[in-house]
Amino acid sequence: MKKIYLSVLASLAFMLAVASPDIYAPELAAPTNNQAGVAPNVELDWNAVAGQLGVHYEAQLSMDEAFTNPAVFTTELTAFRMSNLLFGTQYFWRVRAIDNQGTSDWSFSWSFTVLDQTSLSSPSNDAKKQAPNAKIRWSIVGGATHYDYQMDVVSTFDSPYAYTVSCNAETVNGLSTTAEVNTANLLFGEKHYWRVRARHTLDTSEWSASRFFTVIGEFENLEPENNANALGPDVLFEWKQISGLQKYSISLATDEQFVNVTKYDVASNSTSYIPDTLEFGTQYFWQISAIHAKDTLNAGPFSLNIVDKVSLNSPANNATNTELTPFLKWEKISGTMLYKLELASNQAMTGAFKYNVTATTTAGQEQFKVPGNILDSTKTYYWRVLAISSRDTSNWSETWNFRCVSLGVEEPAFRNGMKIYPSPATETVNIQLKSGLNGKATITLFDLLGKARIEREVQIVNGMIKDFQLGTLSNGIYMLRIDSSGVIATSKVILKR
Repeated sequence: MKKIYLSVLASLAFMLAVASPDIYAPELAAPTNNQAGVAPNVELDWNAVAGQLGVHYEAQLSMDEAFTNPAVFTTELTAFRMSNLLFGTQYFWRVRAIDNQGTSDWSFSWSFTVLDQTSLSSPSNDAKKQAPNAKIRWSIVGGATHYDYQMDVVSTFDSPYAYTVSCNAETVNGLSTTAEVNTANLLFGEKHYWRVRARHTLDTSEWSASRFFTVIGEFENLEPENNANALGPDVLFEWKQISGLQKYSISLATDEQFVNVTKYDVASNSTSYIPDTLEFGTQYFWQISAIHAKDTLNAGPFSLNIVDKVSLNSPANNATNTELTPFLKWEKISGTMLYKLELASNQAMTGAFKYNVTATTTAGQEQFKVPGNILDSTKTYYWRVLAISSRDTSNWSETWNFRCVSLGVEEPAFRNGMKIYPSPATETVNIQLKSGLNGKATITLFDLLGKARIEREVQIVNGMIKDFQLGTLSNGIYMLRIDSSGVIATSKVILKR
């Protein structure tokens, strides 16, 4: 009886072994079950199974859970990429393994749904100040061969302006997860609504949800400001660049109606322009335009005024105690090539000294140093300046005057403008000037042969130089010369120790 029982157990074990499959059904990995928003070229992925020789897999894809009419794919890999799946459609899939010993059961079936539209990325909804060639971006749809974007000035996309542009997916797909393309010739100052759809050989997606943005409607950082005054004849027009243009155009006229107008075309990548040199003392009217194939953005008209004359700076008008070789200074006028300066001892400028002063490009004021031996400390001098550009000459500036510093030479009580004591001197002398001058001076003492025996810089305080040392000079007669900022006076000194 025991032998019969063991024989039955052995038979059951053999039957179970024969009934068991040689290879197990694969486990599905991705896309996950019931996953939505899958690309039309989704990759089906499952886990490998152990088997005998020649393991490979058979996958089925169907639009119904019963797999009535499935598409069948065979591969030795554990993944298979789909193509041209229909947008917005639910699919069911399953996999089984096959080796030289047999075929496994089917895996559990999973489902996924292909996305039905892409999503927009940028510009953000209601974005402002977009360029007329605004760059638009949206999420890449894997497996799409083309995208269409639609643009309109109304949200219903049915105005006469509405248009659709088709883009090759390989061209617009970036390196990241977004596709991008530059629009063109959008209307200035207008709201633009836009949306995108994806396409491949077998199907076209729904349009994405729409967004809108507004194209820039005015120039920014525009210079010069309206009614600008006292500008140089080389006026610099400036603005913030607008991309997506064919060109800028600047119109310039001397009348508000722009009857006699000059137009300047400016490159689209420019942010500034200097037109022909303008005329001194003239009011101009101007406007600027940004132009592309379908629209023009205008700004203006504005006005500006070119300076009519030079503004003097120093010495101040009616100045006194001016040195004999002063710097004459005036405000720089940009666009000037040359200045003419006249200097005379009479207001009518009769017999004036005339100088040409080349304009500088450095910062600061223009200036001219009056040469030595021109001015007289007893006189009042008048001066004026005009500017010359490549096209025009300004009016003369106002005429200003100044009087030079005096050492007192006109008063007989002071010999040659100064009084030296004691006389004769022994060790030192004091020097008194008529004016209450303060400042530095250079004293030189010459012998009768004209040889300089002493030269020393001294300080003048209230017109006095006290205790000037005569050093080791021998007894005799010497000539003392004092030079203060170009004012020179000479007197005799007698030395007797």
